[in-house]
Amino acid sequence: MSVSANVSARIGRSSTFWVVAWVVLCGCGEADRTLSIATGGPAGLYYPFGGGMASVWSKQLTDVNVKAEVTGGSITNVTQVARMESDLGIAMADVTTDAFLGQGLFEQALPLRVLFTAYPNLVHILTLEDSGIAAVADLRGKRVALGAQGSGTAVAAANVLRGLGVELDDIAPRYLSFAATTAALKDGTVDAGFIVGGLGIAAVTELAVTRSLRLLNLRDDELQQLVDQFPAYSGYRIPAATYNGVVNDTTALGIWSAVVVHENMSTDLAYRLTCTVYQQRQSLLQISPVVQAMTLENIHRLPAVPLHPGTQLYLQDPARPCDAFNE
Repeated sequence: MSVSANVSARIGRSSTFWVVAWVVLCGCGEADRTLSIATGGPAGLYYPFGGGMASVWSKQLTDVNVKAEVTGGSITNVTQVARMESDLGIAMADVTTDAFLGQGLFEQALPLRVLFTAYPNLVHILTLEDSGIAAVADLRGKRVALGAQGSGTAVAAANVLRGLGVELDDIAPRYLSFAATTAALKDGTVDAGFIVGGLGIAAVTELAVTRSLRLLNLRDDELQQLVDQFPAYSGYRIPAATYNGVVNDTTALGIWSAVVVHENMSTDLAYRLTCTVYQQRQSLLQISPVVQAMTLENIHRLPAVPLHPGTQLYLQDPARPCDAFNE
């Protein structure tokens, strides 16, 4: 069994549960189908974003009912989609690319396709103002929360550390969820932590209200080192005042997230799922402003992983009605 399968078995089966999104059914001739979308933990953005998409699809597509599934994160999600345990999954670009190519934690290439690119995640490297930690190099010898086991956050955290010369043996790693990471920072049981999510992610916002938060800023040379080693990454700016008490802009690493499906998903279904999300984009904007980045120009930000043929068909005429596939 591959590493990814082991991760899926350990996390995906033991910690997932189903959350039923809004269900709107009609008496259609075609049999109704129930789909699942693997998201992430409740304290991150994947879960509400995935739930929002599930609601939109269930309302707008008369033959489809979609459920949002809480999971351990990106590694679990791509593995479950590849094994057809989930119909769709949200995953970070680095994890999706590794899974498709069969590299990194994945011993075999997984049969994935990108349905569309969602939004950029930002790698928040958190500590408190009185920690004495001012740069990634200062994490040596410290207790560092790297994200939950099997999550994209844990992959990104390891890449950032190793990419900047800090080995995992140099720190005392802790594998914690977002909520557990912020609780540990409050309690002083970790010195720093990684949280990867959209701008204004709730876990970081809430921590900044109760503690003096410091976000570690990447120098230009550090950012270039990481982008050179990991082409799926890019630089992003966290504006001052995004989080309470953080008065300066922060240079951070950005990683796009994508909605992925199995390569065998029907062209008809993939077309209608993609079309519906983009035509109902305003509804998703109510969940988070990061959806502003979910544009047609950004629909494919993972060059190593092909778009599903259904999405390619949608792009030929985005103004066409979503039920026009068979016309």
